[in-house]
Amino acid sequence: MPCALHTGGLFPTPNHSLSMDRKNFFLGMACIVGAFALFFLTKPAPQAVGVAVPAAQVSASPVAPTSLSPKASTALTPSVQVAKTIDRADAKSFVIENEQIKVTLTSRGGAISKIELKKEFADVSKASIVTFNAGNDESALALAVKNPTSGKLEAVLTEFVAQPGASANAITLVGSLDGARVERTFSFVAPKAGETTEPYSLRFATKVIPVAGKPAPSIWVSTGCWQPTEGDSANQFLSVLAYDGEDLTRVGLDVFTDSSGFFGLGAHKAQVEHPVASVAKPLLWVASGNQFFASILHPHDAQARGTRTEVMVLPVTLEAGKRGLHAFASWETLPAADLSRTLEGDFFVGPKEYARVAALPDGQVAVLQFSKLLGFISFGAICKLLLAILGGVHWLLAWSGAWSWGWAIVLLTCLIKLVTWPLTAVQMKAAKKMQKFAKPMQDIREKHKDNPEKMQKELMKLYTENKINPFAGCLPILIQMPIFFGLYTAFQTTVELRLHSFLWIHDLSAPDTIFHVGGFPVNLLPVLMGLSMWQSMRMTPNPSADSSQKTIFLMMTLLFPVICYPMPAALTLYMTIQNLLTILQTWLTKDEPDVEVIAPAAKKVKG
Repeated sequence: MPCALHTGGLFPTPNHSLSMDRKNFFLGMACIVGAFALFFLTKPAPQAVGVAVPAAQVSASPVAPTSLSPKASTALTPSVQVAKTIDRADAKSFVIENEQIKVTLTSRGGAISKIELKKEFADVSKASIVTFNAGNDESALALAVKNPTSGKLEAVLTEFVAQPGASANAITLVGSLDGARVERTFSFVAPKAGETTEPYSLRFATKVIPVAGKPAPSIWVSTGCWQPTEGDSANQFLSVLAYDGEDLTRVGLDVFTDSSGFFGLGAHKAQVEHPVASVAKPLLWVASGNQFFASILHPHDAQARGTRTEVMVLPVTLEAGKRGLHAFASWETLPAADLSRTLEGDFFVGPKEYARVAALPDGQVAVLQFSKLLGFISFGAICKLLLAILGGVHWLLAWSGAWSWGWAIVLLTCLIKLVTWPLTAVQMKAAKKMQKFAKPMQDIREKHKDNPEKMQKELMKLYTENKINPFAGCLPILIQMPIFFGLYTAFQTTVELRLHSFLWIHDLSAPDTIFHVGGFPVNLLPVLMGLSMWQSMRMTPNPSADSSQKTIFLMMTLLFPVICYPMPAALTLYMTIQNLLTILQTWLTKDEPDVEVIAPAAKKVKG
């Protein structure tokens, strides 16, 4: 069956549809439209990140004691085995910071109440900044122990005291746990000569020194919580991730939500907590993240990770009816000679920039959560390749200023078109050759319409005698489809594009809304994409298409922009430029001489 496809988009062109019967043609069109609708409409476009702190509040000085309003949530209760807890209002706050993040610690449990990302604005107004763990009753890197009777996790909320020697980038807090001394150190690693360090990573160490003769208890540490993004209304990227070096385990909010399933299939009741265990080998890291940002808890080495890891994922009730996720993780490290236990490592809290997280050890790049087409077709490898190329192109264009990411997308599109140009040329030549034999193929179909087997044999004979390759048009689409879906998948979480403008586009990671009419957003790029797609398809030879097929392709040029309407502007920009380049190629090659063909022996066909 011929497989020629339109070079400017992802749809079959009618000039090769002669060997299809109409039922299969319409069925194929329905499948394509259904696949696109399923893939796009279930994934809204990214927008601003939830809770933020006004930029004016960022300072280098210690802050007053923090008091987060209590809410009904699954916050852990203090254990009866630990010393007396202190109230949130009575807790003291301590601040350490570098050029990228400001970490506010609390004496209540000796953990992190919040982290402000000083250079990551919440929206295009740039009036406020993104804040990690805002609205969560549990602190990030909070400690918990398991009650030996109930088996439930219980928070350590005793008072921790800052030790002498604290500075702007390092602090040690000391408290107690069931009589044991707990020392917690938080610091930014100073770069060595000629080296650079990750500014979004905080070095932490927790040492539990027990009373004589009694081993230190195992401790659990919290990943903290991110606010959901408004663009990810389906909570596709709001999740807890756990990675053991081979397998990535994801836990989302769906686990904690009642579901009737699909016609009853997959129905389940909401869980209160969700355990994850890695027994054969320990987890390399555990993370909590949303669409654009992540917090990654990464113990340093095999000795720090021990032989087993347990994770307990919990939902978090936030303000305005929102929910988040955090997890407590425990690495079963062996006690030292003095029966103490130590957990140390790095705590990354920052944007999921590809180059940044790809440089982190032990596969932490997996926090990018590249989505899968129809739930099982992965585009992770091509997403990474495209993002790496996009980053390199942007580096070359950094001199262009505020529009550098937009120009990077334009240049990337041109590079992709340059690579696929020869393949598209082959498809165009094949289309012209098929056009020359439209009438003989139509005659064969009419003559043998009651004998499909004979019809196919005669068509194959015609192809063979005239050296026609009915699959010549498949090659461009085999290249373009992975690129298209790879870019769409990557652009869903590409924080590098977030809040960057280009032309009239305010945010490349969101739709290019110019204004609203009655609350409806008016986006220009999808309209331009649809017009360029229509013109590209109009220029493609299709003399054999009947009126019903022409109607279908016209409807698809209208439907596709509607499906893509809420997509990130970065992707619709790519598609529009790609269509324009295809139109240019078609125009440049329209006067090329026709391909010489060999007429059938029984019947000479005039070109």
